[in-house]
Amino acid sequence: MGGDEQGAVRSGLPRLRLDELLEELQVRIDEVRGTRDRLNGLLEAVMSVGRELDLPQVLRGIVEAAVVLVDAEYGALGVIGDDQKLAQFLPVGISDDLRAEIGDLPSGHGILGELIRHPEALRLSELSDHPASYGFPAHHPPMHSFLGVPIRVREDVFGNLYMTEKRGGIDFDEEDEAVLSTLAVAAGIAIENARLYEEVRLRERWLTASSDFTSALLSGLAETEVLEGMLERARDITGADIGVFYLVGQGGELRGSLALGDGAEAHRGIVLPSSAGTLAAAALGEEDGLITVADVGTEVRITVQPERWKGFGPAVAVTVGTKEKLNGVLILARRCGRPAFARAEIAALPGFAGQAALALELADRRRDTEQMSMLEDHDRIAR
Repeated sequence: MGGDEQGAVRSGLPRLRLDELLEELQVRIDEVRGTRDRLNGLLEAVMSVGRELDLPQVLRGIVEAAVVLVDAEYGALGVIGDDQKLAQFLPVGISDDLRAEIGDLPSGHGILGELIRHPEALRLSELSDHPASYGFPAHHPPMHSFLGVPIRVREDVFGNLYMTEKRGGIDFDEEDEAVLSTLAVAAGIAIENARLYEEVRLRERWLTASSDFTSALLSGLAETEVLEGMLERARDITGADIGVFYLVGQGGELRGSLALGDGAEAHRGIVLPSSAGTLAAAALGEEDGLITVADVGTEVRITVQPERWKGFGPAVAVTVGTKEKLNGVLILARRCGRPAFARAEIAALPGFAGQAALALELADRRRDTEQMSMLEDHDRIAR
């Protein structure tokens, strides 16, 4: 999105809960009894996270500001998923090489899970002394002092800030807790604004894709070429690693007509039952024609050729059709370890699929009309 477009969206965003934020910040700043430099640092951090609208950049900025404000050697921001586990974990202070040696990022055990279960500030002199302490994996640097606070977006807990190892070998104190809690309030507002911006941006991208798809079909382009473009746009908008489109055959079977991305060859040309045993069949069984799964590679409902989905995790499937005719099923999936499809990312997917179905129906009618016209011309010439 260009600068002008981004500026237009930015100006249209409401300043969410501004009065409430200012009141809350005033109360919390009063609790910070530190130096003018520290107060200035806090206010600058609050302003900084509020200026950004790109959500990944917002999250990274929050945790980087937090580490500086409380003088922590290590910090992280954990985003809580729908399953109450960590869907994202953004660490600061650990090198990429060391992160690779440690292995998988945490999912929410131990102290990290304690804050998920009990979303309130937690300050510890020694991590290992807490009953919920889970220990550290191999190669993990030693950590002792700890400070964690929740980040709320309106009434919902979005995630937590985790700070460890106060520099100088001392403990985090009440003032550190007040500073971090103040930043968390501002972070909640910034995240809400960034989410709203992302929803507007995604909605615009889906609408543009639907319009382009319809125009391409009605312009006379080959249907396969147009469907391939539709699949690629859906992959691009959702960040999916693979996209598959199954057409419904004359006998009701599902035929893998198009597949793009990683492992696409395993899906091309295969014929699957529409009754059960596949992700596409599961989508057909849903009232709204939409289904999401956390791990398509281990999904119990996929019993027909499940090896096709080996190495993939989050997936979404949506039916493409009208009340009169079912055209097929669109499936998008990401590799294992990638985040699940967020509600905002796929909220417009059923509408996109519905527009695609209408466009296909219009193209069919146009072809029928053209064929009828040709037949009438032949009859007229024959007479």
